[in-house]
Amino acid sequence: MNPAPAAPRQRLWRRLHVRAALVAVPLLLALGATMVLMLQHFSAQTALEAGQRMNLGLARYVVDHQPPGLIGADGRPDRARMKELGLHVMMINPSVEVYLLDAGGRVEGHALEGLQGPDPVGIQVDMAPMRRLLDQQATGELRLPVLGTDPRDSVSANTFSVAPVSSPAGKMGYLYIVLNGRQAQGVAASLSNSEALRAMAVGVAAAMLLAALVLLIAWQQLTRPLRQLTEELRAFRGDDTSLAANEPGDEIGVLRRAVQAMRSRIAQQFQSLEDGDRQRRELVSNISHDLRTPLSSIRGYVETALLRGDSLEAEARARHLRTALRHVDLLGKRIGDLFELSKLDAGRMEPRQEVFCLAELLQDVVQNYQLSAQQRGVQLSLSAGSHTQAKVLADIAMIERVLQNLIDNALRYTAAGGAVTLAIESHGAFMQISVSDTGRGIATAHLPHIFERYWRASEAGDSDASDTATSSGLGLAIVKRILDLHGSVVRVQSEMARGTRFDFLLPQAG
Repeated sequence: MNPAPAAPRQRLWRRLHVRAALVAVPLLLALGATMVLMLQHFSAQTALEAGQRMNLGLARYVVDHQPPGLIGADGRPDRARMKELGLHVMMINPSVEVYLLDAGGRVEGHALEGLQGPDPVGIQVDMAPMRRLLDQQATGELRLPVLGTDPRDSVSANTFSVAPVSSPAGKMGYLYIVLNGRQAQGVAASLSNSEALRAMAVGVAAAMLLAALVLLIAWQQLTRPLRQLTEELRAFRGDDTSLAANEPGDEIGVLRRAVQAMRSRIAQQFQSLEDGDRQRRELVSNISHDLRTPLSSIRGYVETALLRGDSLEAEARARHLRTALRHVDLLGKRIGDLFELSKLDAGRMEPRQEVFCLAELLQDVVQNYQLSAQQRGVQLSLSAGSHTQAKVLADIAMIERVLQNLIDNALRYTAAGGAVTLAIESHGAFMQISVSDTGRGIATAHLPHIFERYWRASEAGDSDASDTATSSGLGLAIVKRILDLHGSVVRVQSEMARGTRFDFLLPQAG
């Protein structure tokens, strides 16, 4: 047995591992971008925390090392002292901005040399972060960064250092130092587009693409058994492999449809087995019935002849024996039909193809049945134009059996004075053979059943018992099986009281 041809490869983008990679790559890139953003955010937070922790005591240090007088007796800041303070502090650390607040957190002064933009004097600083930071310094439980108000930026918060300061007159205030001033923010903004950050982004993207490639290769290896199983199922089902490339879905979808088709096929096979089992039971029942009737008749006539002995007249004895012999012939015919049908069903009969003249076969069959037709008063003939010399390729013995069964059936259901006609017609590369009669016809409701075993028109009340006394009920079933083996289909047309026509096709030779 030749191995099944390999199925064409499924379109690349429909493969499971490719589709998984197409989903994973955007997810990995999004994950990488999220990681970069989170890294930038936490790096900035860490930098803020480190800067605030390092400069947490800056405001206290400045207050402790400055002589009194930052706040004058009138409660207002000493501008000259603030300017001098700004020169010293901001020269050492240009990133800081020094402010002097009153007790309520209002900006009273600053040490911003060459200020550009709005003057922050009068800006209200939120006191809550200041108190929280002072409390943490007092208890030693620092949770940094603590962000407070940036007097020069009312939108964003900033890290700061704060210390209380008082005037000689007892006025209270705060020295408030913003640790991440405008100059430091400008430097940080310029670093956001630095080469290091770009290199980090490129590295993360490359890492994500490499991870996607590794996943693609891994998924390809993991799904290979699934693809092999799908191809094996497709080959087992005998599907058209040329359609595999256009089959929708990935391997899982294809496998799911293959399993569904396999389940449907198995269900059909189980149904076929159940039907076969039912038919076998019916066959046994019908055989027992059909064999019992002629055996009972034979037994009855033979017993009568034996019991009455010499008292039975010679003519009556001969009549009884002839009747018994007729039933013996009927019994033999039924057994022969059963044996032939069983061989056809079991596949033990294969047609032996040979070339023969179809018209000659039909003439022989008509001649063999002429006597029987005359006894019934039925005209049996081959139609005009059917004496062609066309030859066909088939099993001559099987086709003869088909014609015999069709003629038997036609004669049985055609009344005296009727006609049975055989005809041959050319249909391209085929020859059509038909057997038509002028009998009583078959009801439309019964046509689907006429090729079933043991179905007879008498079951529907269409014939007398005498018409079917010699019928085994298997003739048309045998006809259908033989023509199935030849790849042909028998068709039937019938009208009540008008007659019936059976026809089938055979291929012309050469």
